[in-house]
Amino acid sequence: METFYQQIAAELECNIRDGYYKNTRKLPSVRELCARYGCSKSTVIKAFDTLKSKHIVYSVPQSGYYLVENCLRRMEESTGVIDFSTGNPVIGDAYLPDLKHCLDRAVDIGQNYSLSRHLHGTESLRNLLPNYLADFQVFTSVPNIFINLGVQQALSILTRMPFPNGRDRILVEQPTYRFFIEFLKYHGAGILGIARDEKGIDLDRLESLFKTANIKFFYTVPRNHNPLGTAYSAGQRKAIARLAARYDVYIVEDDYFGDVVTDVRYDPIYAYGDHYHHIYLKSFSKIMPWFRIGIMVVPTHLTELFAEHIWFSYFSSYFSASLVSQATLDIYIRSNILKKQAASIKKELDGRLKCLQPELRRLQKNGVRYVGGQCGFYSYLKLPGNLDEQQLIHELGRQNVLVTPGRFYYAEDAAYEKGIRLSIARTDAARIKKGLSIINETLENMGRGRV
Repeated sequence: METFYQQIAAELECNIRDGYYKNTRKLPSVRELCARYGCSKSTVIKAFDTLKSKHIVYSVPQSGYYLVENCLRRMEESTGVIDFSTGNPVIGDAYLPDLKHCLDRAVDIGQNYSLSRHLHGTESLRNLLPNYLADFQVFTSVPNIFINLGVQQALSILTRMPFPNGRDRILVEQPTYRFFIEFLKYHGAGILGIARDEKGIDLDRLESLFKTANIKFFYTVPRNHNPLGTAYSAGQRKAIARLAARYDVYIVEDDYFGDVVTDVRYDPIYAYGDHYHHIYLKSFSKIMPWFRIGIMVVPTHLTELFAEHIWFSYFSSYFSASLVSQATLDIYIRSNILKKQAASIKKELDGRLKCLQPELRRLQKNGVRYVGGQCGFYSYLKLPGNLDEQQLIHELGRQNVLVTPGRFYYAEDAAYEKGIRLSIARTDAARIKKGLSIINETLENMGRGRV
């Protein structure tokens, strides 16, 4: 039986769906609803908290409750789609009051910035970052830090830039971040792959490649791997750092989701390395999806060369994040909002991963081997050899379940392990259960020739 506050919440949600507050986006005040329902203030607040937990409303202190941006459109256009295909969180749902507060302050602060940008980023933000990065065992100095639009901009410059080791081939994990693979192929870069699975990589194979294959740098995503959803063990991270120093190979470490810490004992490869062969990348797009902004740590002997190539890059693309983005991140860090937001995302992610694991295990009866679901948004389903993955993707799409073909994440067809990638960036526990149930049933039907 519903409690009174649940009844109020249900009625408000129904009114929202019917478009009652479409023009103003502001909901009735707590006082108005107390009078309407003849109840206490705490009952109405609990009703609003219920709607907040569903990302339908947000509160503004001393102002009231408002509809979350785009929630009406999402409610009206909802088709019941379960989207496992994207790693991008829903922008409109995430922490709007903090964002609006910080944006207002950022605009005020930005009035004092020069429109002539420094290649490294704004001085105020860069001065904050050494202490911020130290929390992740990345110890560096201000001159080594560059602020950029994100990982892709950093990787594009590193790919084109000559390195002191004089080499020209780039080693990537297979599978790995699809857009970097596409970029490398588009520019005709020399690509080599090394297989990665739930156990990590073969360190003997890595040493052989470092020793003989003319490797310029090794691009790696040690934790929250996309598409596998796994992390390297401490032993593997230490070994990678050791081999890089021994064979003069640079490590480009992509820690794009590192603020959401699922293992408090985790240290990046950078922490074990000599800092000469290590370039560290971090992005904030999963935590602050309204902005494109990232940071990178470059070894001292490369900073001048890297700055020169940033300057050259302005002929074809933009490297620096906007001044408003930089000022906003500055405020997020200073006010601890970034930590608060990361902790909130971690709590939500932990709940989704806890729900995901048993659902993944149920797939094994249909010959599926799953990898991941340990950290980050992703997991990978390795499919039986006799199953047509394109047909599976098509059948799931007909049932409003969206997934991504695994082939996108491999640089070489010969290395491809047939499968599909799942992302839980946009799916709550209920949708995870429903979506995996549909996947399981579809696999069963295909196995029996019913599809």
